[in-house]
Amino acid sequence: MKFQKITICNFKNYRGKNLFDFSQNGSKKHNNIILIGGANGSGKTTLVESIKLCLFGKKSTDLSNKKYQDYIIDSKNRLSTKDGDRSFFIETDLLVDDSYPPYCISLKREWDIRDDKSIEEKFEIIRDGETFQIVPREYWEDYISSLIPSYILDYFFFDGERVKELATGDKAEGILRESIRDLIGLKRYEILYNDLEILKGKILKRNSEHSTLNNLVNDREINIINIEKEIEESHKSIDKKYIEIKEIKYKKVELEEELRRKAGAYAEKRKKFEKNISVLDEKLNSVNEDIRQISGDYLPFIMASKICKALLIQLLKERMQKELKSSKETMLDINKDLVNRINQNDNLNRHLGENNLKFIIDEINELFMEKLSRIEKGTQIPLIHDLSLTDSFKIEEFIKNIDKNISNSLKDLLRRRDEIVAQLDKYHKELNKVPSDSFIKDYVEKIASIDSEIRCLSNESESLKNNIPILETRKGQLQKELKEINKKIICVEEDKRKIQLCNDSQKTIKEFINKATSLKMRDLQDKITFMYHLLANKDDMVDHINLDPVNFTTQLMGYNGELIRKESISAGEKEVYALSVLWGLAKISEKKIPMIIDSPLAKLDSSHVNKIINNFFPNAAENVIILSHDREIDEILYKKLKPHINRSYILSLDESKKIREGYFFN
Repeated sequence: MKFQKITICNFKNYRGKNLFDFSQNGSKKHNNIILIGGANGSGKTTLVESIKLCLFGKKSTDLSNKKYQDYIIDSKNRLSTKDGDRSFFIETDLLVDDSYPPYCISLKREWDIRDDKSIEEKFEIIRDGETFQIVPREYWEDYISSLIPSYILDYFFFDGERVKELATGDKAEGILRESIRDLIGLKRYEILYNDLEILKGKILKRNSEHSTLNNLVNDREINIINIEKEIEESHKSIDKKYIEIKEIKYKKVELEEELRRKAGAYAEKRKKFEKNISVLDEKLNSVNEDIRQISGDYLPFIMASKICKALLIQLLKERMQKELKSSKETMLDINKDLVNRINQNDNLNRHLGENNLKFIIDEINELFMEKLSRIEKGTQIPLIHDLSLTDSFKIEEFIKNIDKNISNSLKDLLRRRDEIVAQLDKYHKELNKVPSDSFIKDYVEKIASIDSEIRCLSNESESLKNNIPILETRKGQLQKELKEINKKIICVEEDKRKIQLCNDSQKTIKEFINKATSLKMRDLQDKITFMYHLLANKDDMVDHINLDPVNFTTQLMGYNGELIRKESISAGEKEVYALSVLWGLAKISEKKIPMIIDSPLAKLDSSHVNKIINNFFPNAAENVIILSHDREIDEILYKKLKPHINRSYILSLDESKKIREGYFFN
């Protein structure tokens, strides 16, 4: 089986649709490697997580229904949610080539997040463009498990931590023992063996003639069940804490990346707002200066507007009074000139006569006197200022200019100042929203808190691991005591026959387990030794590897037949040994499954690295996906690996441009 395509849409830091094409590129069959490079936090581990999730859904997480829903909701890409993009799925195209004829299927696991913060999960299998019909829909999950059993997935999808667990540590032998039991199917027969033991106990129990023995049996059985439950719960708690630690580490990486991203963005925002505030401050100072200038020159007159209006009225009255006085003098002159002209006109004297002429002159004088009397009444206002017409008009023009133009200008300046102050207030508020450098302290505290949580979970997990052997020892003691008690119970003949049948079956099962284990252990031993020889250097200490079929332990044997302690070999030899074991375990599973290796060369020296590049990767599986960064597979190693590379990709920290073809050096 081979991966053909992987499509990740809006899952974690994969924004939008992101396609990995793993299909055969060209006609060369020996180029079996897909090389994917990227910095820490770019999405390499998320790719492996996506493949597992697409294949097995909730079964790949070991979470409760509620926590699984929370995990899926938290995995939705945040930027896509802000953009209103509801698409959220993972799709995997598989080439099933271990049957004839080979065929392709497409697995798609899609999620719809509802408003009530729950999810609807859809799982589809497509073959030849149509819904998969060979297997009923309700058995699709079982069908995928038959192609890729989930319990062997860790032997094909492994990272540097998995290699380290097998290479060093007190639990390495235990991990190997459980791995072998998983891969050769011993657990089913062990369960059958234990079920027969329980059946024997029930038969003996109902035939007991001694209540005391029955009580002892009940007591031992209850204690054994409780211990088994405690052991099972401990294993579940260890696995759960491992997942929690992995998730917390991923959150730590995200938090560190968010800190780097926000620190730059906030600095840019702060610089922009401070620049705008500086420009507005200059404008405000200019407007305030104009207001102060106007206020100093004209504000007293504006404040005394009533006095100014009274002044204008007084000046107008004084000007009118002067005009009236001028008019009075003019009218006196006209009166005098008119009377003189009449008296001097001889024609008027002849025609009108002296009396008529005197009457006319009297009437004219009386008329002028009436007019002059009116003028005299208008000239009674006192002259307070007694200004010339020119000065009077200047003052009037000045006051009117203040009332109209200056007042409007001041109002305009005040309005402009209010607008500038409002803009300044807006930018200051925006600036206050931008976190100061103190926000870095918050991130540092959060990261420190995460580190503390990781240490706490690791300590709890280690404590649980240390307690399991104690429980196993206690369980063995109780089982031994139970057998001794059961021997004392007298059974009827029929039940004796049943018990004998159970004993015979158990004996056969044990013989089968021993035989199957022996065969598989020899096969595994040969495969591990074969791969170790391919990867080891000439000056390495280990000649071959023995496996104990009883204790499931490995023994490293030197060239002179001496036993070599694992603690005495180099770090490179330890990792070569662990890689050989993982490869051997994958081979004895007899499953053609793609192998995904994350950070495989972290602690190897150059000589071992060259062996792994030349001998391990090309032979690990038909479809090998390597996840690396540029410091692990550098330019020199890349050139050596290139003949075996089918396709290569680079992952970016930028979510909008996540995937591009090529590697760091091309």
